[in-house]
Amino acid sequence: MASFNSLPAWALALCTGWLLTLTAQAQDAPLRFGRLDAREAAALLAVPTPNSAAAEVLCDFGQSTIQGKTEGFELRFERTARLLIRRQAGYEHATVRVLLYHDQKGSREQIRQLKGFTYNLTNGTLSKEPLRTEAVFSRKVDERLDEYAFTLPNVREGSIVEFTYVLISPFLFNLQDWQFQGAIPVRWSEYRTSIPSFYRYKELSRTYWPFDVNETGTKPYTTLYRENMHSLNGNLPTGSNSTYTIDTKALTRRWVLKNLPAFHTEPFMTTERDYLSRVDFELERIQFSEQQAPQFIAGSWAEIEKELLEEEGFGQYLRATTPLSTAAAPLRTLPDPAARAAAVREQVLAAVGHNGTTGLHARHPAKKVVELRQGSAAEVNLLLVAALRAAGLEAQPLLLSTRSHGKIQTELPVVTQFNYVVAHVALPDGQQLLLDATDASLPPALLPANCLNGQGRLLGPAGRWVNLTTATPHLLYTQAQLALAPDGSLRGDIRQEYGGYAAAEFRLPLPELRRHWQQTHPDWEINKAEVLAQEAPGRPVALGVQAHLPGGPAPAPTLYLRPMQQLLALSNPFRAAERRYPVDLATAPRTECTLELTLPPGYVAAELPANVQLALPANAGRFFYHITRTGPDKLTVVARLQLTKTYYSASEYAGLREFYSQALAKLTEPLVIQRP
Repeated sequence: MASFNSLPAWALALCTGWLLTLTAQAQDAPLRFGRLDAREAAALLAVPTPNSAAAEVLCDFGQSTIQGKTEGFELRFERTARLLIRRQAGYEHATVRVLLYHDQKGSREQIRQLKGFTYNLTNGTLSKEPLRTEAVFSRKVDERLDEYAFTLPNVREGSIVEFTYVLISPFLFNLQDWQFQGAIPVRWSEYRTSIPSFYRYKELSRTYWPFDVNETGTKPYTTLYRENMHSLNGNLPTGSNSTYTIDTKALTRRWVLKNLPAFHTEPFMTTERDYLSRVDFELERIQFSEQQAPQFIAGSWAEIEKELLEEEGFGQYLRATTPLSTAAAPLRTLPDPAARAAAVREQVLAAVGHNGTTGLHARHPAKKVVELRQGSAAEVNLLLVAALRAAGLEAQPLLLSTRSHGKIQTELPVVTQFNYVVAHVALPDGQQLLLDATDASLPPALLPANCLNGQGRLLGPAGRWVNLTTATPHLLYTQAQLALAPDGSLRGDIRQEYGGYAAAEFRLPLPELRRHWQQTHPDWEINKAEVLAQEAPGRPVALGVQAHLPGGPAPAPTLYLRPMQQLLALSNPFRAAERRYPVDLATAPRTECTLELTLPPGYVAAELPANVQLALPANAGRFFYHITRTGPDKLTVVARLQLTKTYYSASEYAGLREFYSQALAKLTEPLVIQRP
């Protein structure tokens, strides 16, 4: 090894500088691979699995560090895990899949030191069967990823499986992320990192379960660095090398989560990645000495925007001349910018259909897409931006992540967070218009519901974050004129309107509309149905129904009527007693109903529910119920139930659930109709 004084200048700086002030004590590993005896196995099997799950993670332990190699450094990630398989449904968890990254230059991540065992306890005797080579497979996922998979042998009910491996990565930007929670319960999940002072990563942790351990410290760091010796002209390696010992300090991090339940999706959530407990990293900068300027690796949003606007599958689309941009140019004469933007969108909708695929980049040349008359969401909407500009509008691309793709972490400038692009048009007086040309059932002012996900990133000179929340509700409005018969049956006309985002959802042919109404109102008999209004996007869809709700076998002196329950067919979507995660809706639901009820001759309303108004704190939800006697034989009942927000924190859930429970209970209170 080279002496201390013969180190390169940058390495010498590492050995003498950057002493961090924090301290940390070494912690024993929570799991020792291959060390399991019959007594410990019996104890593990004796503890019931939460909620009778088919399998559970007993311990999952990972640690990452950076080590020197020839002419550089590399990431070393070690993982050791032990799982308990309770039932046959859990056998799939004995197969482990690891994604390995590679670039176009031939550099790739590699799995080393892979080992595994399956333990089975039979009559107090513990057998131990090793992982076999033939149970290891690899396959290509895409141009940058391979999947490395292995299956532990001889798994049966009651098996304990464990594995360990080392992942070596030449890509320092790819410090391994860690997911603490998954599809089965986890007794212990732990991740540690030890990063030498000359590398700095941006850390983003998210969890709805508080960390049992979340520690930061420092410890001495030592690694070997090898440098190839070159000929005098510096071009050819001589075949020999010098090895240096580098000593500095490392920043250490340790996270532990214990006794995590299996993750289950709940109503009104985005993608599960937004809720799973995890920690992610992004290489931020490299600085080998305080005398050297830091090399910033993590790009800024401005840099990402600049690169996108230069790419062939993005920025060049905006500059391409196509028949669409040519056709849009004459629209400059329209004085109203919003009307002009809507007209351009109509041209794009008529010329290019959406093929159903998403993505951020165009795959085909702009002229080819117009010629084929169909394209991806990126191709269609980038053509839309170009056409809007040709019409003289101030239009820019707006990047976003769909609800099924996940929330944007605005503090992490990574383009892969986005998977969709729409058009942003600046209007007078600081107003704006967001446009999408993939769905003709939507009016110009509405984005597809899957796009309503937090914030989007506006490109161009005024690059900034744009709120994607909409005030347009998902509106269901029912208007009914019904006559009550002495046997309790109801008959009359019902008008069902679908407004806002519901209009786009239900802009369907009559047979489908009728089928849907019948499915949600199974007790009614439809005599006639017709579409009363199904105009252009932006207008409600209206279905007219002549229907009959059967009553009892014979006239009765007292009738107990629950018409709002029968007309609205509502149920409480917030059924769970507790909720760990926030309620995240794409649009705010709003349900309204007006009923004009005619009583049978000789009958009167003997008892009616009390009128009521309910509201959530800060007016986040409202319920209104009102009955009016409009004549000796007529009643008018009005009910409105709406939420005014699209996001409710977990702490608001109990109030939200109770609000719905009280509202639905009121809708089920009977009207007592009697014959004196």
